Amino acid sequence: MPPSHRPRALCATLLLALAAALPIVHAGRVEPPVELLYAPGNLLVAGKVIEVDERGGRLVFERKDVLGKGRPPEQVDVRASAAALARVKSGQRYIFGYSLARADARDPLRTVADPRGATLLSSIGLDPALFDDTPLARSILKAGRSEHGRESRRFFDLLLRGLESQDASLQYLAAGEIALEPEISERFEDERARARVEKVARDQHTPPHVRASLLQSAASRPGELGDWWRSVAMDVVTTTPSGGYSRESSESAELILLALEELDQHAVPVAADALSRWVRSPSPPVVERACLMLRKLSAPAERDAIRDALAEPGLPEQTRKFLNDHLRRLDVMDAKLKARKGGAD
Repeated sequence: MPPSHRPRALCATLLLALAAALPIVHAGRVEPPVELLYAPGNLLVAGKVIEVDERGGRLVFERKDVLGKGRPPEQVDVRASAAALARVKSGQRYIFGYSLARADARDPLRTVADPRGATLLSSIGLDPALFDDTPLARSILKAGRSEHGRESRRFFDLLLRGLESQDASLQYLAAGEIALEPEISERFEDERARARVEKVARDQHTPPHVRASLLQSAASRPGELGDWWRSVAMDVVTTTPSGGYSRESSESAELILLALEELDQHAVPVAADALSRWVRSPSPPVVERACLMLRKLSAPAERDAIRDALAEPGLPEQTRKFLNDHLRRLDVMDAKLKARKGGAD
């Protein structure tokens, strides 16, 4: 059997062995990322990449260390997203978490063995569960192996170090722990800890999905993290270039959309000029939210912003299509409103 195919056979054999033993997992709260990495049925391994199969969407690792429970094969073949495949380099060492289970199509509250094989874990804080094998990554994962460890001051301090690092995966892991781990709340009684989180959330060099996670956490729990989210959200909306991100990447658009939604839901006033900028966004969901917020200010303000955007020759085509369709919907709504008023007369 060729070496490149051996891991798939090993995974298939392991699947048959584990099919009856996999735990039945019932849906409930979203587990914090480190807890998920160590959850029953998941495996956490350090290893070297020996094959990158972009066409098949798979990575093959040579196992070096088992950081969690279980007995993975010497070569681990996992399905991975295009973003994960683009990140890795053959011959480099990584720490990765994966599962051999999937949701049962007949009952989404249960999991069953996945016949397609192992898959990198993906959840809040894990995008996916793939980290450079560094001393800091190992320290965080080692400190968080047990429930007692995840409640410790050492684990919290390591999370803040990860959040402030230049490692985007560790930053998102730390942001996910802050978002989902209830026991972490008491640690934010320290004003210095809140200030460190705020600094990362404000930093425009912080990855957008990390900023979005921190912003959402602060908006939902200002008593714990500090009441700085309004200022950060307003900065995001007013200072980010409206076309200053790749149209192929949705991360920046999601940050803008989250900031607009939080400001809207909490009735924080946003100037019409600031909202009009986002009517030109390459992201239709951002455009729609900006239009809705403009309409709350005044119907003419929304229409004026749309007409100004459509007059620009460089407007993204998907945005132009959305705005033309949106204008037609507004015309229909106005016509129905006038008809109702006429009938009332």
